[in-house]
Amino acid sequence: MRLRQALGRLLHNWPAKVLSLTAAILLLVFHDVSRLEERFLSVPLELELPRGYVPASNYPNNVRVSLRGESEEIFRILEEDIRAYVDLTDHDGAGVFKVPVEVERQGTARAAEPFEISVEPLNVTITLEESLQKGVEVVPSISGFPPTGYELTQYQVSPSTVEIEGPRSHVEDIEEVSTEEIDLTGRREDFNVRVRLQRTDPLISFLGGDVVEFRGIVEEAVVLHTFEPVEIILLGLDPELQVEGQLPSGIVRVQGRQTELEDIEPEAVQLIADASAITEAGTHEISVRPDVPQGLVVLRYEPRTVEVVVSER
Repeated sequence: MRLRQALGRLLHNWPAKVLSLTAAILLLVFHDVSRLEERFLSVPLELELPRGYVPASNYPNNVRVSLRGESEEIFRILEEDIRAYVDLTDHDGAGVFKVPVEVERQGTARAAEPFEISVEPLNVTITLEESLQKGVEVVPSISGFPPTGYELTQYQVSPSTVEIEGPRSHVEDIEEVSTEEIDLTGRREDFNVRVRLQRTDPLISFLGGDVVEFRGIVEEAVVLHTFEPVEIILLGLDPELQVEGQLPSGIVRVQGRQTELEDIEPEAVQLIADASAITEAGTHEISVRPDVPQGLVVLRYEPRTVEVVVSER
C-alpha cells in the first residue's frame, strides 16, 4: 500500500517533472560549456621528407591550430608548444601526394588538460622531386651613380659563387643569382657592405647562407678632353727681331680627373714655341711643346712644329 502511494506520488504530474530534470541537466551542460574558451594559433608546417627528395610545388608554410578548453589552460600554451607536420618518409620516389597534417603537443601543452586540439587544413598536397645541388655565380645588383667626377672602377664579391639546392627542374637551368640592390648614390670612396642574395624561388635554398660581402672601389673619374683652339706662344725671340703675321692656333688632347678638368680655364693650356735659336731675319721652322696645368697628361697635340717669318725691327 505504501509502495503504491509512493509510486503514485512519483508519477504524479510526471511530464512537468521530466521537463524540470531535463532543464537542470541542460543548465549544467551549458554551465560547463560556458567555462570553455577557444584560441587560434598559426603554427609553422614542417615536412618530414624521404632522403634525396624535396618539395617541388608551393605548400602552406603555416597551418591554423584551434585550442578549446579552460582559459587558464589554453592561454598559457605558446606557439612553439604545438608542432604541426606532415610525414612523407614512406613515399619513396617523385610524385604528387595528399597527406594528413599531424599535430604534436610539446612543452607546456603536454601537461595542459583537458583541452581539444584541431588543425586546418586537415590535408595538404605535396609534389616531391629529386633534389639537386649546384654552384652558381653571384652577380651584384648595382643601382645609382656616384657624384659627378667619381666612378666605380672595380668591385669584388665574396664569396663569388654559392651552392644552391632545390628541385631538379628548378635548379638545373640556373647559372647565377643576384644580390639585393647596392646603391652607389653619394659614394666618394671605397666601401664594404654585407648584402643578401635575392630569393626568387621559395623552393630553392642557399646551403652556405644567403649573405655575401661586396667591396666597391670608387675613384675620381679620369676623362679625356680636347682643348681647341690653343694659342701658340713664341718665347725667347731676340728683341732686335719681330714676327711677321700671326702664328696659327693648335689643339691639345689631355687626360685627367674630371673634377680637375672642370676647374681649368682654356687659357691655362698653351703651346710654346722656343725662338731663342733664331739669330737673323728669315723663315724658320721651330719646335712646339705643350704647357698644361699639373695633373693633366698630354695624349696628343698639334702642330709639332711651326714656321715663323721674322724680320729686323
